[in-house]
Amino acid sequence: MNNSKTMIDLRLLKKIFILQDLSDNELEQVLAATRPHSVPAQNIVMTEGEPGEVMYIMCEGEVEITKRLVLQFDDGVPRDKVMIRLKADDGVIFGEMALIDNDVRSATVTALTDCRLLELGKDRFYELVHQNPKMGIKILWRLSQMLSQRLRQTGNEVVKLTTALAIALEA
Repeated sequence: MNNSKTMIDLRLLKKIFILQDLSDNELEQVLAATRPHSVPAQNIVMTEGEPGEVMYIMCEGEVEITKRLVLQFDDGVPRDKVMIRLKADDGVIFGEMALIDNDVRSATVTALTDCRLLELGKDRFYELVHQNPKMGIKILWRLSQMLSQRLRQTGNEVVKLTTALAIALEA
């Protein structure tokens, strides 16, 4: 498994937060559990509200993540809010919540450029964790840290929005 594609992908995998504690051998196991997936520019990778069973690892390309706005506005007003743009070079994964719950996708991801992705399905992930529990603990620990960090950020954003709303209502 030591061809140049594997080495490039291993270097990429080492950038991904939830995989940073893994050895090269464990990263190769993760890589072997994935399957390649190409998405042409301007195509949707995953859609908010649809069921999700797969996490994606970006190898090449750039994506945009959008969230549907809750309120309905007049025609001509965008109904989706761009949350972030991500590039593969940054060690990007998305759809990781699908590995741990059975809920629907929380955002829409659209390819801005041609994208080369690796898919890791929930079933393959569970097989990996079952076959190598120590590796599973490393991944799940990092995933827990990442989700905890996001929860704190979300809490801070709620406080900011609540404060802004209170100030606006007092005016």
